[in-house]
Amino acid sequence: MASNSSSQSVKNKTVIPPRHMGKEQNGLTSNAGPILEKECYYYTPTTSQQHQQIQQGWLSLWAFFGPWLSAMTAYRLLTISLLIGILCPHHIQGVDPKFDPSTRMRLVLVPADAQVNSVIYRLRATDEEFDYPLTFEFVGDAFSSTVKVDSLPCTKYNSVCQANIVLQRRLEPGRYYDFQVSVKDSKGGMATQLCSITATNFTTPHDLIFPHKPGIIMIPEDAKRGTELNYVIARKNPLFQKPVYLELWGSPLFAIRQKIVSSETTEGTVFLLGPLDFEKQAMYHLTILANDAYAEPGQDSRNIAGMEIVVIVQDVQDQPPVFTSAPPVTKLPTGILPGDKILQVHAEDGDKGNPREIRFGLVSENNPFTSFFDINDTSGEIFLMRPLEDIAFITHVGDPVLLTVIAEEVKVGRDEPPALASTVQLAFFLPDRTNSPPYFENDHYVSRVDENAPQGTALIFVDPYVPRIYDDDTGKNGVFSLTLLNNNGTFEITPNVAERSASFLVRVRDNTLLDYEMRHSVQFQVMAQEVGPATNLTAVVNVTVYINDVNDNAPVFDQPSYTVELPENMTVGTKVVQVHATDLDSGLGGKVRYTAILGYLNTSVNLDAENGLITISTNNHGYDREVMPEYHLYVEARDMDGEGNRAQVPLIIKLIDVNDETPIFDKDLYEFILTPDLLGFTTTAVINAEDKDATAPNNEVRYELISGNYENKFKLDKVTGELTIQDKIHLRSMTDASERRHRDPSTSSSSDDDNEVFILTARAYDLGVPVRFSTTTIRIYPPESRKRMVTFVVPGHNPDKAKTEETLSAITGGKVLIHSIRPLRPDEPGAKDIPVNNPGIKDRSVVTATVLYGSTSLVDISDIQQRLSQHNNSYAIMPQDDALQTNNLTPLQTQYKAENKVLFWLLILLATLVAFTVLILLLCCICSWCPLYGAATSQSGWEDAMPGQRRNPRIPERNLPDGSSMTVVNILAKT
Repeated sequence: MASNSSSQSVKNKTVIPPRHMGKEQNGLTSNAGPILEKECYYYTPTTSQQHQQIQQGWLSLWAFFGPWLSAMTAYRLLTISLLIGILCPHHIQGVDPKFDPSTRMRLVLVPADAQVNSVIYRLRATDEEFDYPLTFEFVGDAFSSTVKVDSLPCTKYNSVCQANIVLQRRLEPGRYYDFQVSVKDSKGGMATQLCSITATNFTTPHDLIFPHKPGIIMIPEDAKRGTELNYVIARKNPLFQKPVYLELWGSPLFAIRQKIVSSETTEGTVFLLGPLDFEKQAMYHLTILANDAYAEPGQDSRNIAGMEIVVIVQDVQDQPPVFTSAPPVTKLPTGILPGDKILQVHAEDGDKGNPREIRFGLVSENNPFTSFFDINDTSGEIFLMRPLEDIAFITHVGDPVLLTVIAEEVKVGRDEPPALASTVQLAFFLPDRTNSPPYFENDHYVSRVDENAPQGTALIFVDPYVPRIYDDDTGKNGVFSLTLLNNNGTFEITPNVAERSASFLVRVRDNTLLDYEMRHSVQFQVMAQEVGPATNLTAVVNVTVYINDVNDNAPVFDQPSYTVELPENMTVGTKVVQVHATDLDSGLGGKVRYTAILGYLNTSVNLDAENGLITISTNNHGYDREVMPEYHLYVEARDMDGEGNRAQVPLIIKLIDVNDETPIFDKDLYEFILTPDLLGFTTTAVINAEDKDATAPNNEVRYELISGNYENKFKLDKVTGELTIQDKIHLRSMTDASERRHRDPSTSSSSDDDNEVFILTARAYDLGVPVRFSTTTIRIYPPESRKRMVTFVVPGHNPDKAKTEETLSAITGGKVLIHSIRPLRPDEPGAKDIPVNNPGIKDRSVVTATVLYGSTSLVDISDIQQRLSQHNNSYAIMPQDDALQTNNLTPLQTQYKAENKVLFWLLILLATLVAFTVLILLLCCICSWCPLYGAATSQSGWEDAMPGQRRNPRIPERNLPDGSSMTVVNILAKT
């Protein structure tokens, strides 16, 4: 049995346990037995007869060796036992690994839509002796093209080793696939199991297995460790008691943290474990495996389900530019001239996902050679700008000219990360020379001094500036003088002459130019020049002295005044102007805020305190070109963040006229009378309208007739508004009226007047855009018309129409027909003229009516007086709302009404007394018992006693011709 097992293990490169060897022994060759008998892989238990034979053998050996063994020490016994164990390992029994019974693949149902390279099953195996790792393999190669087995990592610290069965190609529904899988331990122990899978006509319910799945995840490469990317929810198999267990495969940079959210589902959160780098890897394909996930009973018996997750790493601008071409050392030729190209550098953005453009430049800080060169910011070409002799003046013999080139990314978005930069240092060697000029410790010097510093104040140069100069030459070539250039007498330097090296000191000589209000800094140069007879080499260094500021300046606006032109109909938010002011002071003293706008209608504008932007604050701003052509305001600015010195600047807003006014006629009705020859008017017929717009053409008015001029008898001048007659007017009603009077003398002449009146409608329009217009009515009467259109202004609001017609008829002597009643507008003529005798009359109405005159007209003054005496002698037209107004009278008005009422009753009492007295006198004259009766019947008589003749002759009434009226006034004679 051992020989056959060993030979089969050599043939298949696996070790098959004895319990699986039943049918495989026939395939073993006989010559393999002797070779493999020396290898004891398995232990075969002995029978009882063999056990007795072995026992008898041990007894005989003990009888022979017993005396000798009793004399041996325990150490020797231990040594012999170890040797026996080494020489006879076949007496030690080995235990084979075992498959997990829950992962038996006797028949696995797989839906036909299972994806290639997806895991369709999870195998598990254990080993009691922990001879890990366990290795899973196929027995034979028959189905290696359909599925494959992948052993998962396993160590001695794991209790279970696992393997994935991966689908290699699509399964055919209804077809069975059989194969055999083995598991080996590290010592050769092995177990196998038969497996079978078949495809079903079923679709995998991914949404049911994974109710939530992330899909594609975007993450920036600078994400921190522990950042949660997304989460997945998996549903467990209802046939199993244990929950779903989730695994994440694909990259050690990611992990999954899971928790059981319910009895049916498990939630797994994918998070970041390690740093990401877009430049190394921009995309990760991860696989989430759900062990014991949901499977449809009878259609799907897989014990694992998987889903793919794609993690895309977003590039972050975190890599500086990289120089791809930058020669470190270059020797300049002798004949090179200013403007010649020296070399060219090239750099690229280190971020490959979204590379930025690169701009080149020269670093001038602490480098005196920058000004001698220039670089093209886009191509990286470096050019010589000054002669080599100028460079030789400030360098030592044999020393290289170091130039630092910077490559900086171009930031084009406000929200982008800061632009990164890289530098590279280039060395240029100058041609050989024999003498070297002096040189300073620094390529430039910077110091600070208070404005108006007193004479003798020394400039202090702090680190890294060292006020020292050197000359490497010896002898007379090493002697140099120090002078100041472009100094204007402000500073002086000591010493004046030095040799080889010296420290220099700069003091204030004249503080006139040390005024911060005039300049923020003073610049001059220190020149060191060799004084030897055969040389004239020099070195020049720039010195910048910054002046400390004192807040003694007010803000200054960029312009002495701001003038803008805006339309008068501007709306809220309209930009007026943006003012700007600067302050020569520095720091907080130079921080300007715009604090106020002063002037008329200043509340109609808004002022932004930060940027000085002035806008319209409301639609009802009040700016009107017809009222004022321009408005003068003042804008105030202050330094010290709005609390310091102030300054004002005029703001002039000139309004552009907009056609927002309509031409208004002087009258709603124009009336003209024809001359007897019917060729003109008794007065000049001119209509007039006024447009309140300020400028032309908005205020230019034109006139036209739009209706009534049917026979074109009338012509209206479009400029002056004068109405003329183009042809003689023919009044057809005159002959018709005379015939009717002969036939029926009682016919009224008012109908004739209607036929003889011409009613025209005129329009006044302006020339602006858009065009605005208004209309008026023109009534043209014949020479002897008895009909007039009259407009009355009567006191009160909403007067009674019937009473008003009666009162106006009594006043005019004709019949009044009211057409309309409306309140008097404040802008109409007479609106502000309040009668002195009636100061309480404030509400008045405009009554438009037609007055009809007959052949005779009668004006009764007594009737007018009677009507005017009604209603407290105020007016004879009682408004309809007097009853309502009476309830709303003020105490003074109530007292006034009460006094008038008492006076009224006193007048009635007085009239009664007078009537009673007259009656008594009459009775005395006719009654004989009256004492005065005798005097009344004297000879001379009553009439003789009175001077003059007492007669009241009746004035005869005569007929007047048609078209005229007569007014009869009854005058009460005084007694």
